[in-house]
Amino acid sequence: MEELFCGSSESYPISQFVPKSRPWISDNLIGHIGKRDIKLPAETIKQVQQTFWDNLCSEYDAENFCLFLERHSVDLSPEFKAFEFVWRRDEYNHTLGFKHIYSILYDIPFKAIDVQLKQRSIDFSPIKSMLEDEFKICLLLAYDEIATTKSYAEDFNFYASMGPEELLKWIKLVTRDEAYHFNNCMELIGKNFYYRIGEISNLVGQFVEWDLARNEYVGTFVLDHENYSADFLLSCADIMKRYFLAK
Repeated sequence: MEELFCGSSESYPISQFVPKSRPWISDNLIGHIGKRDIKLPAETIKQVQQTFWDNLCSEYDAENFCLFLERHSVDLSPEFKAFEFVWRRDEYNHTLGFKHIYSILYDIPFKAIDVQLKQRSIDFSPIKSMLEDEFKICLLLAYDEIATTKSYAEDFNFYASMGPEELLKWIKLVTRDEAYHFNNCMELIGKNFYYRIGEISNLVGQFVEWDLARNEYVGTFVLDHENYSADFLLSCADIMKRYFLAK
């Protein structure tokens, strides 16, 4: 059996900040599901292949993000490291779930999927200025996580149509995790960078501009939003801009 996540040998970081998280294991919920259990028409399965692949890649690329932070020696607080620990674990768990779904839908073995994932290009250089410090990192992650939360929530009816009720439960748990990640990042900003809240509107506006310019996504986990509409992205930005107004 695979480890729960790549960094599972590390101990949980000591911090006064306790990120909200409820661990679970994808394989326990959907590992028994096979192609025979799927009720989708063959044409529908073919049509959604790119969407499933994109979702799998996005979840997988959280590891690329963590490795970027390690290699570039970004100064990160104990609070962020506590968040990163549970976030990395959750994203790895999501990756395993999407990998299982993709494997059974398209008859591709796990090892072949891993090869395809690792062959893709990774390039953080175009967005390096957005990752200069912990505040920007938290804000960019929050933007990505609220977008993913909203996107996955819109897919509930589709997952219900797939057949096994466990698949709907699975995507709901994934969506809950993404919502937790968003709130954890914003809480970190409120805890460690309250004096920079005034920068949020401008920076989030830059994130939206980047997305609307349809810049190429290159394995960075964040800013993989080329298929989202302007209205969708602006609604995500609005949630972030209003977050601290309600506090």
